[in-house]
Amino acid sequence: MRATRTARSEGKPGVSLGTGAHFSASAAPASAVARAPHPATTGDATHPVRSSIPRILVVGTTPDYIDLLERAHPGRCLFLTDHELRAAAREPAPPSGGEIICSLADAAAVRGAVAAHLRRQRMRLDGIACFDCESMPLAAALGKELGLDYPAAATIAGVRNKHAATQRWRQAGLPSPRAALVGSEAQLAAFCRRVAGPIVLKPVSGSGSELVFACRDQAEARDAFGILRSRLASHADARMYAPVGRGGQGIDPRRVFVAEELIEGVELSCDFVVEPAGVRIIRVCRKIARAGEPLGTVNAYVIAPQLPEGVALDGLRSQLAAAAAALGIVRAICVVDIVVRDGEMVMLELAPRPAGDCLPALIRASSGLDVLGLALDFAAGGSPPIPDAGERLVALRLLATAPGTITRLDAAALRADPRVRELHLERRAGDRVLLPPDSYDRRLLGHAIFAPRTGASIESQCDELAGRLVVEIDPAGREAAAEA
Repeated sequence: MRATRTARSEGKPGVSLGTGAHFSASAAPASAVARAPHPATTGDATHPVRSSIPRILVVGTTPDYIDLLERAHPGRCLFLTDHELRAAAREPAPPSGGEIICSLADAAAVRGAVAAHLRRQRMRLDGIACFDCESMPLAAALGKELGLDYPAAATIAGVRNKHAATQRWRQAGLPSPRAALVGSEAQLAAFCRRVAGPIVLKPVSGSGSELVFACRDQAEARDAFGILRSRLASHADARMYAPVGRGGQGIDPRRVFVAEELIEGVELSCDFVVEPAGVRIIRVCRKIARAGEPLGTVNAYVIAPQLPEGVALDGLRSQLAAAAAALGIVRAICVVDIVVRDGEMVMLELAPRPAGDCLPALIRASSGLDVLGLALDFAAGGSPPIPDAGERLVALRLLATAPGTITRLDAAALRADPRVRELHLERRAGDRVLLPPDSYDRRLLGHAIFAPRTGASIESQCDELAGRLVVEIDPAGREAAAEA
């Protein structure tokens, strides 16, 4: 089942972007329109698209998501894309007029590019959506200027600052790890002494498992601190690691990190909708880790799992509502990570966006729900229906185990396994692979969604199926991979 759109009242007064663009919100059905050549001055000025069909402005996502959204919902989105991502993309760009390409690090240039594009293409917007953590501050600024519903900039700043989020939860009485900001080895040592146990060291504003370290003692914590300092000092992602606010003062995430106690238990990931009427759960997944991998690396997700003892959906829904309220979130689709320890749900991280990775594909395979389409409907002001929990399935992330250049990638045996419902490969022969901490995404080869059989653990079936993928890597390409 695909979520249906809930209409919003037409005739909402137009709002000005401040540079001549004028648009109004509307619930008219979307259809194919547009695709842009390169720079920020997109579109064909001689033959502009004169369309009254409103678009959803999708801020700062990646070319693979753009291709996925455009194929599933042709003409419904106007994509705002960083020029470096488009230049390196394998995927095709959207049709002419459907994409604005510029440097997303320059907010003033972005505002001008959006205004010029809307004016030139005679486009209107009826919503704004963001699927990437580093683009959420820009989406908040554009949402305010364009009069589109999106969490406020202060809310996004509080969410992006992982330490601030944890402190707000603790102040609200919600279970969350003890945590501190550490900008020196002395501060780190003091926190280690206070916790007197394993800790996690991670960036203030990162995403996923990038540069997240589990430290069993102070020596490991010092080593992790040094790696964070050296890696982030030269990290190329300026938007991901831009200064984040705290009481009006910016924290430099390249020099100051979050230390928190390590919470061990059953880790859950949950997508949910926050609305003034309450919280609706989209899905719950159990994360499966693999021994020996960096903390936070997910080997597989199990959707519609049996919940851990002591966890009930009503209690989860109530805690999610309180967690969102503590962060100032009034209306958003969110993803949250939770660890269940001794029946207590400990909050780790939350972001006001749908989950990424292979989770949209897993949700669709399990229940038929197009969660990205749901996000577009929600951005347009709707309250789309959510299907009941679907079939229990597993999304296995296919990870390379060595760096170098792929010389062979053969998925025939994996694809032929009767348990496998869907197989997606992101890499091919000739691609270069890196492992953490050099890269946290260039080891991902793809994913397989399968229906686990009874009588064997899901963990053992993941290992068995991963072994059916034939991967040959030339280690001589390791140095070239590191330079790429």
